[in-house]
Amino acid sequence: MRGKIVLVTGATSGIGLETARALARMGAHVVIGARDAARGQVVVDELLKRGASAELLPIDLASWASVRRAFERFATTHPRLDVLVNNAGTVTRGRQITADGHERIWATNFLGPFLLTRLLLPRLREASRPRVVNVSSAAHFGGRMNWEDLELSQGFRPFRAYSNSKLALVLFTQELAKREPRFSVNAVHPGVIATRIWRAAPAPIAFLLRLVLPSAKKGAAPVIRLAAAAELDGVSGRYFDKFREVPPAPAATSEKDAARLWEIAEGATA
Repeated sequence: MRGKIVLVTGATSGIGLETARALARMGAHVVIGARDAARGQVVVDELLKRGASAELLPIDLASWASVRRAFERFATTHPRLDVLVNNAGTVTRGRQITADGHERIWATNFLGPFLLTRLLLPRLREASRPRVVNVSSAAHFGGRMNWEDLELSQGFRPFRAYSNSKLALVLFTQELAKREPRFSVNAVHPGVIATRIWRAAPAPIAFLLRLVLPSAKKGAAPVIRLAAAAELDGVSGRYFDKFREVPPAPAATSEKDAARLWEIAEGATA
């Protein structure tokens, strides 16, 4: 990874942080995508003190203006991007609407990563072996694309919204791999891990989950492998359950649905 440029979103805690640390140790220049700039700068400072190469990229994936500002800032100083790790995600207890008019889970977990990836395609194409790693979840097996109400204006439930967003991310993986055959584009379920994604749970449940779930460092290992392992050059359009390639949910295998979702996402982020 020495000399490669890597962008990791949601890199201030959990899997994103551990992924950024590991790739920096491998010699990559790591761009820390962070909604909270102050927390992001703490991570950058930590990596720099260890002799690594890193920089901060403020970005809120639920805001199209923020995503576009982040892209412009990145593109000004970097002629290429070798690896994009779409890791940032959220769950909210209730249905929230962003400034752009979208349900927040759908926006943060799918539409925002879609927009960021689309903007960065020219920079990824400049890399010799570009990779995109989409951090999905086994929860996508419970997802369902309700084409008449993708953002759940009716019947919103947090886990349902989360599952649907992760299903969308797997469909996006499939379509991007088809459209960019030179890329390695893969989705991964890192395991059920103790991260900040559980902060929306009631406090007693969140506390218990932190006690019993595996660490973020363990969850980051499959993500790091997809971002860096030489044996995965040319492997694309796949879904991994931790380190093992497995078939995704049947709902994630429809080429027609993947193409339809791409067009919808383009319209929603335009």
